[in-house]
Amino acid sequence: MGAEEEIRIMPRYNEKRIPYQTQEKLLDMFCDILKNMKKRQDVKDFLKDLLNRQERVMLVRRLLIADMLLRKLSYREITNKLRCGSSTIARVERWLNFGRGGYKLAINHKVK
Repeated sequence: MGAEEEIRIMPRYNEKRIPYQTQEKLLDMFCDILKNMKKRQDVKDFLKDLLNRQERVMLVRRLLIADMLLRKLSYREITNKLRCGSSTIARVERWLNFGRGGYKLAINHKVK
């Protein structure tokens, strides 16, 4: 079964009904799509079509929170700058400390 066929059988997302292996294949496909886009504008257009404004802001804000945590800013400083709750900061901090290192990798690749 190809990825296109797998997508057709998923009318609504429920992680318990989609085998982990299928989830990984779909994530691989998504990553390959992003990796193969050569132009920033192409990626930007894709993300604007894929995500609504609120979803895009939430993703970017998580990256900003991770960056600020790595720069040792306090929860209060982050909350004041980004107007986010401490639970969001704590969740990002948990991923920073116990995740797979993706946030740190992304932040190390940002244009300075």
